[in-house]
Amino acid sequence: MKRILLYGATGRTGSLIVHYALQQGYAVTALVRNPSKLAVHSENLTVIRGTPTNAADVRQALRGCDVVISALSALPESQILSFRKIVAPHTLETAMRHTITCMNETGIRRIVTLSSIGASESRPYAPWYMRLMIRLTNFRLVFADHAAQEALLRSSRLDWTIARPVALNNHEHLGKLVVSYNTTPSPFKMSRRQLAQFLVDCVERPDLVHQAPLLSEV
Repeated sequence: MKRILLYGATGRTGSLIVHYALQQGYAVTALVRNPSKLAVHSENLTVIRGTPTNAADVRQALRGCDVVISALSALPESQILSFRKIVAPHTLETAMRHTITCMNETGIRRIVTLSSIGASESRPYAPWYMRLMIRLTNFRLVFADHAAQEALLRSSRLDWTIARPVALNNHEHLGKLVVSYNTTPSPFKMSRRQLAQFLVDCVERPDLVHQAPLLSEV
């Protein structure tokens, strides 16, 4: 049984990843700041208190794992669309730097990370209103953090996949997943449930190694 180290397990997408990964027969280690926020209980779920921005916590959590999935957020949702200037925490960049170092130490190679359309070279494929929000709000810090973690992955020796979904919703019904590159997806929507399944299914998708697909749903 493969074991996944998951970051962001208490988030809206992360909690769906936990459920789906367990259903698919994976064991999961969740590295979380507050274990009481994780409502799932399973003999195949191990919960470790800590944060991916702490190298010692990452090193401990990686023990016995085969793959890493990161569903971390760069900023709390309340701060993302604010015009108020804040100091960038560099959460994604710091977590990825520690993760790459610790994965190299242990020989683990497979990692799947959540990013977004509009990050790095995919900026032209984000709609105009999204590019405007990135320029005017704290969204710019989020996308700078996405770009930084992506650059670290691309320069690593790991087998990475960078997932770039469009606007996310909480729909229960799943449409058809669309994986694309170098285009603006239409319609510009995707359910978190669909995204969670994609991130887990990526673990066994060698065709997506060293790829950064744009994800949407029709």
